[in-house]
Amino acid sequence: MKNKKRLLIFHPYLATYRIDVYNRLAKDYEVKVILTGHPNEISGLGFNLEKINEQAQFDYHYYNKGRYIGRHLLSTIYFKAIKEFKPDVVLAHEYGLNTLAAICSRYFYKFRLFITCDDSLQMAESYSENRKRLRNFVVKQVDGFLVVSTKTKIYLENLYPKARCKFIYFPIIQDDILLAKKINANRKKAESYSNEYSIGNKKILLYVGRFVSVKNLPLLLKAYAEVKKDDNLLVLVGDGEMKSIVDKMIHELGLEDNILQTGSLYGDDLYAWYYLADFFVLASYQEAFGAVVNEALVGGCFTLVSDHAGAHTLISDGINGYVFKSDDEKDLKKKMILTFDRAKKGGHCSLMSKSFEEFYQDIINGFESK
Repeated sequence: MKNKKRLLIFHPYLATYRIDVYNRLAKDYEVKVILTGHPNEISGLGFNLEKINEQAQFDYHYYNKGRYIGRHLLSTIYFKAIKEFKPDVVLAHEYGLNTLAAICSRYFYKFRLFITCDDSLQMAESYSENRKRLRNFVVKQVDGFLVVSTKTKIYLENLYPKARCKFIYFPIIQDDILLAKKINANRKKAESYSNEYSIGNKKILLYVGRFVSVKNLPLLLKAYAEVKKDDNLLVLVGDGEMKSIVDKMIHELGLEDNILQTGSLYGDDLYAWYYLADFFVLASYQEAFGAVVNEALVGGCFTLVSDHAGAHTLISDGINGYVFKSDDEKDLKKKMILTFDRAKKGGHCSLMSKSFEEFYQDIINGFESK
């Protein structure tokens, strides 16, 4: 049997939205993952890291010894890992020290170098001058960018028409087959939610995320206040620094009977809401991607997404959701009315327009093409 090629990955930590693609890569490559996230960043993650680590089907190691410059670890581990592992392909993260170390190492070791770039179009267009210069340098040194937005891909291709590197669209998604199984396995829990909260036949619009300013919750609440009816319900799953503001707005807008707050939920407790909900909304005015959109679509939820969230490129208007202007309450209201006019979710078939496996093959084609 022919030996597998070696793939070395640099990233801050294992995450729900990365573990599936890493496990899939481990079927085609010998994979090693070096994780260098700052301990403070890791401790503040909104998911159970230990459970994610347990799912890993590849070799991984966390390193945090050394000095941090912002969220970047200043360490020789990048050079050491490349020297010892002798990768055929390196997948580095963004424009950090790991990427710069990999670029330097290419002078001594032969490997193909790709980086992940999680910028939405809005973020890619608003770089500082120093960050632009860094991007200009990196583009000339690497073989490819994995970008999470089709619009970011087009923007970079137009910005660097003569670049030898490839820009590959790979959104932040989970394996739809595995995720659908997790969601559908929680039918009974979903039924218990329906009974506990006397939901009946109400149409459910679901929000999942932190209660922070970038999530644009005031816009969401104001728009919903204009369309609320006895037959619909807005469910807010999450918590955060804006909780008191959210509570105050709910009271002032008279939404107490139309909004259900569950607090932060994870795992099966969250999957049950994806099973139960009919629609989903993400109103962020700034969002690199928004992994919850993929989860909602796989759960069969027709989805409303702000045009400033990278995940809006997963939406085909009127087919699996609507895209609305992030700062436009009237536009969100209009799209909410169209959404609530739809019938309740009839089944739990994924509304993703392209499967995880199809997206994955785009990565492989990029890694292997010359």
